Amino acid sequence: MRTPIRFAALVGILLGLSQPAAFAEGKKISQDPQPYFVKAIEFDKAPKIDGIIDNPLWNMGAVVEDLTQFEPVEGAPPSEKTKAYFGFDADHLYIALRCYDSNPEAVRACLTQRDKVQGDDEITIFLDTFNDQKRAFAFQVNPCGIQSDGVLTEGGSRGGGGHGGGGMMGFERVDRNWDTYFLADANMDDEGYTAEFAIPFKSLRFPNTPTQKWGLKIMRSIRRKNEEVYWPPYSRNINGFLIQAGTLEIPGQIRKGKNVEIMPVTTGLKKPDEKFAPQAGLNLKWGITSDMTADMTLNPDFSQIEADMPQNEVNQRYPVYYPEKRPFFMEGKDLFNTPFELVYTRKIVEPKAGIKLTGKIKGLAVGLLSAYDENPLYIEVPGVERPEEVMPGKALVNVFRLRQDVFSESYVGAIFTDKEAGYQSNSLSSEYNRVAGVDGSFKFLNYNRFSFQMLGSQSKAEEQKTDWIPAMNLSLNHQSRHWNFSAEWMSLPPDFEAATGFFRRKDVQSLNSRFGYAILPQNKWIISIRPSLEYRRIYDYSGTLTDDEVQASVFFSGWSQTNFWVTYQQGLERYNGFNFRKQEFQANLGSEPFGWLQANLSTSFGGAIYYDETPYLGYKNSYSARLTFKPLTNLRYFLNLQRYNFYKSQGGEKVYSVNIVSQRLTYQMSKPLSARLIADYNDYDRDIYLSALLSYELRPGTVFYLGVEDNQLKDESGIFRTGGRYYFIKFSYWWRM
Repeated sequence: MRTPIRFAALVGILLGLSQPAAFAEGKKISQDPQPYFVKAIEFDKAPKIDGIIDNPLWNMGAVVEDLTQFEPVEGAPPSEKTKAYFGFDADHLYIALRCYDSNPEAVRACLTQRDKVQGDDEITIFLDTFNDQKRAFAFQVNPCGIQSDGVLTEGGSRGGGGHGGGGMMGFERVDRNWDTYFLADANMDDEGYTAEFAIPFKSLRFPNTPTQKWGLKIMRSIRRKNEEVYWPPYSRNINGFLIQAGTLEIPGQIRKGKNVEIMPVTTGLKKPDEKFAPQAGLNLKWGITSDMTADMTLNPDFSQIEADMPQNEVNQRYPVYYPEKRPFFMEGKDLFNTPFELVYTRKIVEPKAGIKLTGKIKGLAVGLLSAYDENPLYIEVPGVERPEEVMPGKALVNVFRLRQDVFSESYVGAIFTDKEAGYQSNSLSSEYNRVAGVDGSFKFLNYNRFSFQMLGSQSKAEEQKTDWIPAMNLSLNHQSRHWNFSAEWMSLPPDFEAATGFFRRKDVQSLNSRFGYAILPQNKWIISIRPSLEYRRIYDYSGTLTDDEVQASVFFSGWSQTNFWVTYQQGLERYNGFNFRKQEFQANLGSEPFGWLQANLSTSFGGAIYYDETPYLGYKNSYSARLTFKPLTNLRYFLNLQRYNFYKSQGGEKVYSVNIVSQRLTYQMSKPLSARLIADYNDYDRDIYLSALLSYELRPGTVFYLGVEDNQLKDESGIFRTGGRYYFIKFSYWWRM
C-alpha cells in the first residue's frame, strides 16, 4: 500500500506553502477600512415598483455610480454608465438603477419565465447579509422585468469548475433553486433601461442587531459587448468574490415580520386505466428568528414539472447523475454540501413528510433534514444479495450538519447522516446506514485553500453488520491572477456505504492534480487563453493500479460570448482484470453571435472500453449540438442533438449507435402565463417522450400547472404505440404573515 507515502508528500507540500504565515483573514481592496460604503436613506413612504424611476423619492436615496469593468478589460471604465439609488423603510430595502445605453435598440431582453433568463442584459444585486464573505443572496432582473434569484456560496466544495475557470462571473455560480418573494420591474426607453427592486426583509436572513451592515456587490451585464461591470471593482488579483464586496448600512430599525408562511398544495394525477386521484398537501415555513428557519411539509408534491434532460446511459461504467428539482429539498441545500456528496436527495424516492431546520447564529450554521420515504432504495452491505425488483418498504432519513466560521473565509464542520429502513413487514429500524464525519476549508496566504473531510460509515442489512469503515478527502488549491494549481487525495474503500449520498465510484485511492495558466489579452476578440495540464493516478484497495491518465487542455474566451476548448487525454484504465491504454480527443465551441441565437457544438473521438464480462478496447465518436433560437421576444425554441457511435475498432464494425433528440418550445404570453412543449426521442430505447404544460406562476409558491405526458414505444414492427398517458394538475398558494 502506498497511501502513507502519498499522504506524507501532500502534507509536506501543504506545510511548505503555509510558511511562514498563519491563516490570513483575506485581502481587502484598499487599505481604507471602508473604501466602498453606502448608507441607505430611510424613506417615509414606499415607492411604486413599476420599473420607471420617476418618483422624487429616488432623488433622496444614497447614490452609487462608479462601476468598473471586469471583462473584457479588467479595471477599465465601463462603456455605458450605470447609476444606483438605495433606500429603505421598516419592511423593505429599495434599489433603483438607471442603465444607460448608447444603442438602446441593441439591448438584449426576452419575456420569459422567472429564473429562466439566459443570454440577456441584466442587473444583479448580491447581498451578504451576515457580512461573513461566505454566502450571499442574489436578486436579478432583465430589461423586460423578468426576475431571477438564488444563493451564491463562496468557495463551494463541489460544482463549478469546467473548462472556463476564471471566465465571466455572471450568474453561473448562483444556485437558482432558492426562491423567495420580492418585487422588481424594468422599463426600456431611449436612454437604455431602468430597473427597480423592493426586497422584503422577511424574505432574508440576517443578524439580530440594531443596525445592519451587509456586504454588497452590484453587477451589470451587457451581453453584446462581452461586458461585465461591478461595484466595487472585481479583480483577479484577489482570490474570492464576496471578499471584494462593499458595505451597505441600513441604520434604522427594520421589522422582521411574523415570519410564518403557509402553502397549501393540491395535486391530481390521472394514470392510464385509473381514475383521477387528487391529493392535498401542506408546506409550512416558520422564521423562528431572523437567522433561523424551519420548513415542514406533509404529503408534499414532488412532481417533476421540469423533466430531466435525456442522457446517454448505454455502455456507461458508472451511474448517471441527475440533478435535484424538488422544491423542498432544493432550498438551503448548499449548507449540506461537503467534499464528498453525502446528501443526494434524489435517493429519497417517495417522501411522505419532511422537516428541515436551517440557519446561522454568530458564525455557526446549523442544518437538520428529516424525511419519511415510502419507497426507499436498498442499503448495500457486502454479502447481502438483493432481488432486482425493489420490495415495498419504508425509511426515515436524517441529516444533521454544523459549520462554524473561522477567520474570514474559512470554516470547520461536522455532518451526520442516518437512514433507518425496513422492507416488507420488517420494522423501520431493521436496517440502517450511518455516516459521521468532520470537514473544513482554510484559506491562507491570500491565494491558497486547503480542504479536508474525514468520514466513517457503518451499515446493517438482514443479519450482516459492518464495522466502521473510514473514507478521506484532502485537497490543496492555489488560485491567483495567472496561476492555478490543485492537488486532491481521495481514499474511498469498496465497502464504504453512504445511503443518502452519490458516488460514481468506490474502491479507489486516487491522486488528482492540475496546473493551469491564464493569458489575458483582454481585448474585443480574445479575453483569455487558459492552457492546463492534469494528471490522475488511482489504485484500488488491493494495491493494483487501475488508472494512470494525463490530460492537456486549452480554453479560449472572447468575442460575443464565444468559448472554445480542446482536450487531449491518454492513459491506462483497468476494467474487470484487463488493462487498456486509450487516447481521446474532445472539442467544444459555444457562442452567442446574435441576441436571437445561442449555439454550442461539441465532438469527441478515440479509444473506448466496451464494459462487459469480456471487455475489449474499441473506438467511439460522439457529436452534439445545442441551439437556442429566440425569433420573438417571448418565443424560445431549444434543440439538443446527440449522437454516440461505438465500433469494435477504428474503421471496424459498428457495435451500437445512440441518437437522442430533445426539443423544448416555450411561449410566454405574459409574465406569469406560459405554455411549454417537450419532445424527446431516443432511438436506442425506441422511446418518444411528449409533454405539454400550461403554467401560471404569479410568484414563487403561487402557481397553477396543467399538463399531459405521453410515452410512445416502438414495437418490433416499427410502429410507435402509447406506453402510457398521464394528466396532472397542481395548484398552490403562498400566504406570508
